[in-house]
Amino acid sequence: MQSLICARCSSEYPADELHNRCECGGTLLVGYDLTGSVDLAGVRQRPGGMWRYRELLPIVGEPVSLGESETPLLFLPRISERLGVETYLKDEAPLPSGTFKARGAAVALTRLLELGVESVVMPSAGNAGGAWSLYAARAGVPISVTMARTAPAMNQTETRLAGAELILVDGSIADAGAKAKEIAAATGAYLASTFNEPYRVEGKKTAWLEVFDASGRAAGSDKMSLPGSIITSVGGGVAAVAAAKAATEVTALGWADGPVPQIIGVQAADCAPVVSAFEAGDDETKPWPEIPGTIAAGLRVPAPSEGYLVLRSVRSSDGTMVAVTEDEIRSAIATLASLEGLLVCPEGATALVAAERLAASLRPPVVLYNTGAGIKYLEMLAGRA
Repeated sequence: MQSLICARCSSEYPADELHNRCECGGTLLVGYDLTGSVDLAGVRQRPGGMWRYRELLPIVGEPVSLGESETPLLFLPRISERLGVETYLKDEAPLPSGTFKARGAAVALTRLLELGVESVVMPSAGNAGGAWSLYAARAGVPISVTMARTAPAMNQTETRLAGAELILVDGSIADAGAKAKEIAAATGAYLASTFNEPYRVEGKKTAWLEVFDASGRAAGSDKMSLPGSIITSVGGGVAAVAAAKAATEVTALGWADGPVPQIIGVQAADCAPVVSAFEAGDDETKPWPEIPGTIAAGLRVPAPSEGYLVLRSVRSSDGTMVAVTEDEIRSAIATLASLEGLLVCPEGATALVAAERLAASLRPPVVLYNTGAGIKYLEMLAGRA
């Protein structure tokens, strides 16, 4: 690890100091020394999973871990035939807490503890609160989580069961964020909201390192292999930014050859601030005017703090943004279950909707990102939660 670099003004901060944001207000991203020679063959000798790629992680000691394994990259034969393009699905369901939020929680909490953080407060649309609460329990760190009252009941329950202090607020994740900021100011707890600390994106990045590495190994290559297209849901937008960062870093290290994958972001039609900005040609997002009610609770983010960074990542990859309806999400869940035997979360299902809509322009191979276990959502899908 080399430094913390502002995504807006490029100011640098020492990596061994605790920060939230740059003085200009921009988000800080971890910068690494990518000029040295790191042998990928040696990296591949380590046990599989997110901790294999420690040269591209900010931690220096032993991680806070709940036994994270490398999650499957599954070929989808019937979907590939249906779309007319070779298609895979990165399935994050096996992770602790059942979602990709485990990656961000594990890396961020590990690094924050190394830097002396003693308590944490964070807002969440649902899954992040549950994941961070479980990892905080593992580490023995007090955590407070703010959520909208409309957040899924299952997420509220898992947060409470993990021993976190759960504070419910009226409104949306934006209101939960304002409450978390108040609590941080009053108590001194570290504010770990999305993009308000440099480390969550580093944990989420490991999903794409696994994808690139698994693809290269499957091809019998001594290098990683970058897909042609990545399709991921966008709430706060960490997954899309992490994908772009991962591709840039492995290319710079010589672990993979370009070009960077086409990144396609997907939002729910009733909460699509990044799609709206993309279609308007804007560089910044504007707050969505309504409180969203999409079944994909992770996409109920009406004012993503770093929408500009998502837009930059998508545009620089020659990608696009897509808005999908509730009926399309439900239909895609059923399609993946009936054709491929995969029960995906609503957020993950949005990727298939976008793939079907854009099939003719996708660069092969295509990777759909399923961010969590569909089984967590069965009651919600049935209209009982």
